[in-house]
Amino acid sequence: LRPTDIQAALGIAQLRKLPRFVESRKRNFRILYEEFHKYESYFILPESLPKADPCWFAFPLTVRDNLRFRRDDLIKWYEKCRIETRLLFAGNIVRQPAYRKIVYQKSGGLNNSDQVMTRTFFLGIYPGIDNERMTYVAEKTAEFISNYG
Repeated sequence: LRPTDIQAALGIAQLRKLPRFVESRKRNFRILYEEFHKYESYFILPESLPKADPCWFAFPLTVRDNLRFRRDDLIKWYEKCRIETRLLFAGNIVRQPAYRKIVYQKSGGLNNSDQVMTRTFFLGIYPGIDNERMTYVAEKTAEFISNYG
């Protein structure tokens, strides 16, 4: 399909904002990474390859196993504090209802996929989130950990 002139004009205007969006997302990611690095005994942190320079969509966080809290406890806390989260899109996709009757092959037990499905979620790093709000997320995280840690 061919975009209309108006759509093209909007796209060009949005592309001018892209460098600021990328910079803001990277800043917000760094802030959360530095905050959660203090709590690595509770969380598996996101990683990228040494030569990569990703512009992260969100901050993926995996709650470690055998803790006094679960992912859902933390998500409920964030929601109570008006901090939105999102679950990872699929995790172990063969456990999704749409795949019940699909014939597929798998290698191994898909344990990591199960772990991601039950213990991973996203925190937002949208470019419009400013330092004040990122600090609020850090403060509420510290408060949660002090209650469960």
